[in-house]
Order: sequence, then C-alpha cells, then structure tokens
Amino acid sequence: MITYFKNIFLLLVLPISLFGQGKEYEGPDDPAGDPAAEREGYMTGNRVLIYFKNTTEISDWPAVNASRWPNNNDGVKMVDGIGLLVGAKVYIQNDSLESTVDTIPLTELVDIYTEDKHTLHYLQTSYREEMDLDPTGTVEWGFYPVFGYFNESDEYPAISNLENSWPINGWPSTGFETKWAGEWNGRFGRGVTYADQECYYVVNDAQDLEYLGAEDNVKYYPRPGKYIGDIKSDVTKQVGQPWGGLGLRVDVRGFQWNNPQARDAIFWEYSIANISDYDLRDVAFGYWVDNGIGNDNSDDIGYFDTEIDMSYSWDINGVGSGGLPTGVMGFAYLESPGLAYDYQDNDGDGLTDEKRDNEATVKVGPTDGITDIDAFLEYYKLDLEDLKEHWDADEDQDWEDGEDLNGDGIYQLAEFYGDDIGIDGVGPGELNYTGPDADGSECNHRPDFLEGVGCEPNFNTTDVSESDMVGLTSFRMFPIPSHSASNETQWFKNDQVMWDLVGGDTLEEFEGNISNLVEVFASGPFPLFQGRVERISMSELHSYDPLAGLNSDDHSAPALYELKRIVQVIYEKDYRFAQPPKMPTLTATSGDGEVILTWDDIADTRTRDPFVGNVNDFEGYKVYRSSDKYMADPEIITDGYGTPMFKKPIYQCDLIDDYSGFTDFGLVNGTGYNLGSNTGINHIFVDNTVQNGRTYYYAVVAYDYGAPNIGPGISPSENNAVVELDEYENIRSIGKNVAIVVPRQQAAGYVPPSLEMEESDILGSGSILPMIRAQGSLKEGHQYAVTFGVDTIAVVSGYDNGFQYVTDEILVYDVTDSIYLAYTENSNKYIGTNLVLNDEVDGVPNYWTLNPLGSIETDVFDGLQIKINDYIEIPEFSYSLSGWVNGNGIMRVTPSESEGLKMAWKYQVVFTDDDSAYVGIATSGTVRDELGQSIGTQKISNPALSFYVQNTSFIDSAGNYELMDAVIYDVDDNDTFNIFIDKVFIGATGSNRWRGTAFVLDFQLATESTFPQPGDVYQLDWKRPFYETDTIRFTVNANQGLDENALTLGMQDIKVVPNPYVMTNMMEESVTNPYLNQRRRLLFTHIPAECTIKIFTVSGVLVDEIKVSNEPDQGIIHWDMLTRESLEIAAGMYIYHVESDVTGDSKLGKFAVIK
Repeated sequence: MITYFKNIFLLLVLPISLFGQGKEYEGPDDPAGDPAAEREGYMTGNRVLIYFKNTTEISDWPAVNASRWPNNNDGVKMVDGIGLLVGAKVYIQNDSLESTVDTIPLTELVDIYTEDKHTLHYLQTSYREEMDLDPTGTVEWGFYPVFGYFNESDEYPAISNLENSWPINGWPSTGFETKWAGEWNGRFGRGVTYADQECYYVVNDAQDLEYLGAEDNVKYYPRPGKYIGDIKSDVTKQVGQPWGGLGLRVDVRGFQWNNPQARDAIFWEYSIANISDYDLRDVAFGYWVDNGIGNDNSDDIGYFDTEIDMSYSWDINGVGSGGLPTGVMGFAYLESPGLAYDYQDNDGDGLTDEKRDNEATVKVGPTDGITDIDAFLEYYKLDLEDLKEHWDADEDQDWEDGEDLNGDGIYQLAEFYGDDIGIDGVGPGELNYTGPDADGSECNHRPDFLEGVGCEPNFNTTDVSESDMVGLTSFRMFPIPSHSASNETQWFKNDQVMWDLVGGDTLEEFEGNISNLVEVFASGPFPLFQGRVERISMSELHSYDPLAGLNSDDHSAPALYELKRIVQVIYEKDYRFAQPPKMPTLTATSGDGEVILTWDDIADTRTRDPFVGNVNDFEGYKVYRSSDKYMADPEIITDGYGTPMFKKPIYQCDLIDDYSGFTDFGLVNGTGYNLGSNTGINHIFVDNTVQNGRTYYYAVVAYDYGAPNIGPGISPSENNAVVELDEYENIRSIGKNVAIVVPRQQAAGYVPPSLEMEESDILGSGSILPMIRAQGSLKEGHQYAVTFGVDTIAVVSGYDNGFQYVTDEILVYDVTDSIYLAYTENSNKYIGTNLVLNDEVDGVPNYWTLNPLGSIETDVFDGLQIKINDYIEIPEFSYSLSGWVNGNGIMRVTPSESEGLKMAWKYQVVFTDDDSAYVGIATSGTVRDELGQSIGTQKISNPALSFYVQNTSFIDSAGNYELMDAVIYDVDDNDTFNIFIDKVFIGATGSNRWRGTAFVLDFQLATESTFPQPGDVYQLDWKRPFYETDTIRFTVNANQGLDENALTLGMQDIKVVPNPYVMTNMMEESVTNPYLNQRRRLLFTHIPAECTIKIFTVSGVLVDEIKVSNEPDQGIIHWDMLTRESLEIAAGMYIYHVESDVTGDSKLGKFAVIK
C-alpha cells in the first residue's frame, strides 16, 4: 500500500548518528531466490518433531505429521504454522508530476521529515496461505530459497547430520567464492556443531515485484541495475525482471539438543541482512505462530508472560485428537534486533549503542565504554575485579585471548588458546583442526570476523549479547482471521495492516477466547542500514503441566518455566550447550531368534566437548529397542510429574571410573540420569529375546557424565535416535546409530560362511575361539593370526628361560596379502573388564593382565569376534596334562611353589639304559625345596642319572631342546646318592651356579620292579598364560553356495505365521496417522531365497503371486494380505504353493484368515 502526504514538520536538530550508517554488503553474492530451490525437511534432533521448508515456513496444515510432541505414539500436533515476518516502510520522493514515475528513495531522516514522499509498506514472509500474489496469481511475492546452500541433487535442505544434503562444492563465502567443502558450515565455524541437530539455509526477497509492475507510478528498486537471472540464468521465475523486494537476505538456522533438560525445545535463529543499495529507516522483525494444540477443535487458550517474553498455549480440556494428552506449547522470544545509533541503552546492560558488527581496532581500559557500571555488572553477572583491559569491539569483555608462551605465533596443544582460534572457529585439539588459519587470524591476539567466512567465539556474530537489543515491542494474540476477501484483515497480503501489527507498540498479556489462536511477536521499528545484519531468535518449548494450574488465574506451568530457564541458559551461552559424545555407527545382523548389534568406538575415543573444556567426557553406551517407528516402547521412565521422560535401555555399559549411579544434579523435573554401574565398555550386544518376523528398531546412544559444576548442574547428554517418517509413515531416513532389523530363519539350503582353523601348538592354556558376528562385514578369504603381548613380573636371575609373565595384550593381524594390525586390546584400550589391574601385593609390582575370571570376548572387527575361555593368570601345575607319554613306573612329581612359577614350562623326563645319561653341572648356589626352603649343605652335586629332563617349550639355535640340571637332596644326609631314598631337584643352572628349582622327583615309593624302564617318558606341564609366541591362525571361508539336498529337505519346514490369522498380530506395526489404515502382514518362513509363492482360494482362484528374490541367507517373506488388484482379502481358508526357482521343489499348504 502507498501512502501520500506532505510533511509540514520542520526538523531543527538531528543527532549525527541518525544519519546513514550503511556500508557495502561484503558477504556472499547470492542469486535471486527460486521456487525450484525449495526443499523440505524435518528437525528430529530431540523429542520435538517439526517439519520445515527452506523458505522460512515451519510446520504446515492440514498435514498431521508436520508437528509432533513428543515425537512418539503418544505425541500430538502442536502448531499449524510459524512464519517469519519482516515489515518495513520505504520512502520514495514525490516529484508531484503525474506523468513521471517516482523512484528516488529517501533514506536520510532530514529528507524523510521535510520532503514530499510516498510511503510503501512491505511485509515479507513465506506462508501457505494469504500471500501477496502477482497479477497472474501464480507467483507469490515473498521469500524464496537460494541455490548454493544445499546439495541440489538431494531432496533435503542442509542438515548437519545428513552429509549428503550439504553443497558438494562447498558453501558460499564472500562474493562468488566458496569455503569448507565436505564440512558442516556451523554457526561457530568449520565443522563445528554444538547442537545435536542443526539446519541451515538462505532466502532472499528478490522475487517480490509488488511495486515494480508496469502499472506502478511509484517504484522501489532496492538493487538498481541487478536483475533476476543475472547470477543464475536458469532461474525458473520472473527471469530478467528487476531485483525486487526490500533487498533482504536471511540466513536461518534451527538447533535442537537431546540433553534431557533441553530435549523438549527447538531454537530458530534468523540473521537478516540489508543487501540493498539503501538504508531502511523503519523495519520490524517478528513471527506469526498459528497454534494447533492437539490437532482437534479450536479449543486453545493462551497467556503471555511479559517479564520473560514467553507466551504459552494449551488445550482447554487437555485432550487432543485420538484422546491423547496435549501438554503445553510455549514460545520464547530470545533475541531482538539491535538499535545501536540512538544514544540509549536499550537492553539495560550498562552499554550504550554496542554493536555486533564493529571491528576490533584498539585495546581500551576495564571500564571504557561502560556508561552504567552497576547495570553492566548485574547484567553480565560480574564483579568489579572481573573487568579487564579489552578490545574496543568486545564491549561485553567476554572474548578471551590466548597465551602463546613460547612466542612462536602458533598455539601448541599445551598452551591456552582461549577464543583466539581464527575465523574458521577451529582451534588446536579439535578433531578437524588442520593448523593455524592461513589468513593469520589465529594467535594474533585480537578478535576477528569476516563477513561470509567466519568469526571467532564470543565476538560479533557468535556473541548474542554484543547488540543493544531493542527488545520485544509488540505481542498480539487473536483468533485466526477471516479468509474472506478484504484489505483490512491481518493477513500477509495486506502490507500496511501487517506493518501496523508488527511495527506497533502493544503487549497483550492474555486472550480469554477459546479458539484457534494466532500469536504475533515483533520488535521495531528500528533502522536496518545498508550492508548491516540484525538478528532475531526464538524457541518453541513443550511440557506437560497440570491442567488445573494452567486454567487457574495464575496460569501456572512449572515444568514449562523450568524448561524456559534452560533455554535461557543455552541462549546466553551463545547456543554453546552441552553436546553428547560423537555418534556411533550401528551395524545389525539378524539371525534365527537373535539380533547381533555392533558399533564403532568413535564415541569413546574421539569425543571432545567444548562446553566442558574440550575434554573427552564420554561415559557409556545404552541400547534401546522398540517395535514402533517412534522409538516409544522404551520411554517408560517418568519424571517427578509422572510424565514419561527417559528411555529404559535393554543394555548399558559404562567406563570403570568415578561416575556411576543416578545423578544428583541437572535433575529433570526431579529425576536423575543413570550413569551406569562401572561395567566396562563394550561395542557388541546380542539380543536373543526377539521374535522372528517382527520388525525391531534399535538405537545405540553414547552419553557423557554431564557437567555438575556448571550453574545448577547440566544433565548428561546422549545421542538422539532419529527415524524420520513421511506423511504416510514410511521411513525417509534413519540416523547412523539406528538399525531396523527383522530376525528370521535362514533360507532353505543356505550354507553360511565358516571359519577354518589351522592346527597350532601353543604354550598358553585356555581356548581361543574366533566367531562370526556380522556376516555383512566379513572379508571372505582373508586369513588372520591371533597373538599376544606379555608382561614379565618376576625372573630367575641368570637364567634366560626363568621368568613369570602375564598376558596383557591381544593382537589380531590380517595376514592375507600383507601383515597389518586388524585389532588390539591392551591396558590403554580394552573392552569391558577384559583386562584388570592387579595391584601390588607383598612387594610384587602391579601389572595389567587379561581377566582370569570368566570368558573374554573382544570387540567386533571385520565382522569377527574372538572369545577366550579359561585364561590362567598365575601358572598352575597341571596334573591332567602331566603323565606317562610312553611306558609307566612309579615316580612322584612335586612342583616348586615359588621358583616353579618362573619356570612353568612343558618338560619331558626321558629314561635310558645309560647310568650316566645326564651328569649334573651345578657346583654352587642356594638350592631350595618345593616350599622355597633352603636345603643348605644337605645336597649332592654333579649326580650321574639314568634319565635326563628336557624343556620342550623352547628350542635352541641348533634345533635341540634345552636340558635341565639336577641336584640331589641327600635325605638321609649320608653323602651317598640313593635313588630310592633321596630326592632329585630339577632346575636351571647358569655358569655352574644353581639358579632355581622347577620341580622335585623322587622314587621313594618305587622298587626295582616298578622303577621306570629305558625308553619310558614322563611329561610334566603347567597351565600358564598365553605367551607372545602363541599364534592362532584361521581363514574366513566364503558362502559355499546352495546345498540343493538340504533345500529339498527344508521345503517341508515352510510355514505361515500366524496360522490362523485373527484380527492382527505382533508383526503389524501400528500407525498414528488417523487417515491411514492398519497394514496387514502374514509371514512365510523357511522359504528358499529365490522362489515363487502363489496364494489361492479354496476354489482355486489365484489371489496373489509373490516373486521372492531375497538375500541368499534370508528365509522369510511378508505378505501384505492384498490381492493382485490391491484389495484386502476376505476372511476364509487359503491355499499356498511355494516353488523353488532353483531346484523346482515345492510345498503346498493352507492357512486361515479370521477377521
């Protein structure tokens, strides 16, 4: 609408700062917005599901899945639409000549107040209804998305956790340049994501030609000489027309956190730039919120709290569609545009006219720039001694310089780098850090910002408080306006009416009408100068609060207000809130009655959370299982109000550390978070409580230990489990930590992959069993070698083979083509309690060892897992492994309890017919008996024996076994060796000195007739830890194909489940959309992977034919119980015929359907 008038007001004095403060816009040179760039997506980063378009429109009507809270089977729609509103007045000089077209903008206040002018009203938005249209009625005049900010071959807008949605060649930067290809364009820098999910897109208003038609005598050209199609010639609308609208560029970000304290909120931030050639003197930003609480009748009621700028609405009876509870929807207005040129402290922070986009030029004193010291200290929660010398553009003094201790101009990992990390926002220690910024902005000890490229933390665009915010100036709440044709209704097409709405000064607290409510928030008027950027942000919040309190005079909502407090914390920390650990990637393998889940270790090894000092705060994993797509089954743990809040895991593992049990901080409505019970970390879980044919949804989430010392305490954060559905509740996408699995029988005749073990002779005791865990990850034909690392914990001095050791490392090598380490576990990284620390006892040094209690199961690698049973930590003499290898006789063997542990090898006592088969060589040294007591001088050295003892565990360089030495214990102390009275000590000698006793032999119970004969051999052995030379080799054999004989026999096992079919069954997933029908399912089991199934009525009429082409191992198929004409089948008896496509074998059977 155009307003004509002549000012008679004479402006005598104008503050100089109210003259033009514009500059040339320095950000990306975007093409005109284009309807062809429109994309739609869903924010699913927590319990708030919201549909959005990259046009600035959020949610939709009448679609029921455009909004849902909570995002599960009990959730309901909460909002029918949210629209960004940007209103403005543009002043055009009136030359008073009817024959001319007026086009000269007036931007200086002195001209606006003194010259004749036309006033053009604009309201820019994008919404599903009541938009301004071109004369043909085919082009909406409003915001359109810009190409370049998403993958043009993908159907989604750019979303942080969907890498395929990012632009392939990088993100637009300054001018026509791009940046950061392959990495997320985070609000805080290259690849930086502080939220669990973030979306990003850009729109402009170039397509709004409302005042540029041939019939218009007053025209506004925001960018003279620029035309639609100049930059991107294949634009699909209005190509060749002048660049229209106000000349606005809006970049939009949505944020969601899955932290329990913030999982019911979503944030939206809009940065609105004036890219035109002119200053805009009167601008207002705002939001249009169309409530849809419960998606039922128009029975909403709302309230606005003026103290915290939050409105909230609820269903008057608390019941939504389907009889589900509705809860409360809040809308918190967080950030408003800055008014930096009016010589006033608009936000009451003690600073006058602070700016977000000014450059740091000089350091100033601690109180310089502060106009009200008390207000400043209170607003920023500081003490006077906290104030410091700071850069002039860092008015709130929160940018922290680093400490380059060695003065080399580069921050080392050990040096504090603060916020001086360069405009890419990535500092040393970050996983994607590639070195100092090439432009020198890192470690220059000055806050930096470059339009379109990036900004350092706590400065300019990354600091929400660096703006003299005008605040919320208008709030209205009213029923949905009439759709009848009128230029006076509060709809977007009526620019002047909407300007009066968003540019007015009205804060309406309560709307007593029970209806379908609209809420309008706005800030303005304020100037938006050329090249400048201003922001607004808001949060949508949800809670369950008692209906009695909501409908009372106080409209109390304690849960919502607590959530608003957390939302305010997130906002005031510049959206840098607690992050969960890195998201693991889940792999699931379905089996017969079981599901094997495996996941990677990125969460426990590569997590860094800037919120708690960039440390790895990973604590554990939880596994959730659900039979519905909304992952609602496990959400049964309630908060203090009885509202389901937390999911109950079917499996949980956590680090063995100081964190366990339930938190007593960061409580969510009185409920703590379970940190686990110090079980140790695993990356595999086998679920054997499943039913074949039923669909299960699994999610593995990593969680941290929270932040107990920040504020009142921040609850631990965990990954979200995303299953994105379309309007028909079909799955669009799933998160990488989610798997959809159907357990099933193997196909008839299927021969699975196998492992072929090589024979090996190892020193260690216990069994080593490789197992196939994930067939899809197997490397068929590859050969592996399992070996071990050891730690020596005691030695026999002077004897090379005299040592006691423990196994402290597992190593698995892939030795197929070349040797490389495929897997390892040691004290630095191990699974669960596979390794334990044995503390110092009786002076023995502490050491790490494999856990001797129970079985040891490694993590999964290449689809394999190693299981170790019966590991021995301390050597034990094995009577079961010891005995006569050849012959027999009476001989008593007594192992040494002390020194024997250090020589716990395999020995053979070989008897001969030579009386001097072995002659002892030790002539000195202390000799101890089996109990470790010295025998003193009661010994006979250099005895001649008719037998010798060899250590068969080791071979010398000549290929011979080592011979052990012998000393005689002279039992009767008569200095004469008597084989039937004295004892023979077997041990080790070095340099003719006795070093230690391994075991003792005596023949005191033998006689001449029972004494071992020549050729007899006795073997002695110990159970001992695995040694470093122990190697177990195995090969992964490929799928051996089809066993046709087994297929023929297996055809008789084919069944239909359930039989009879009565009404429904557990395999049929529920649907929440009331407009969708239940999807019926029958299951055929034990079928061949390739076969044809025909279903007939009992009279022989063909009902349906199913061509089965499964994966080779899959032996089931579901039937949708529809005829070939896609009609539901009738109740009755049916005949089925299954025929193998490979062998021709068949099975005939029947089933019943009862409805």
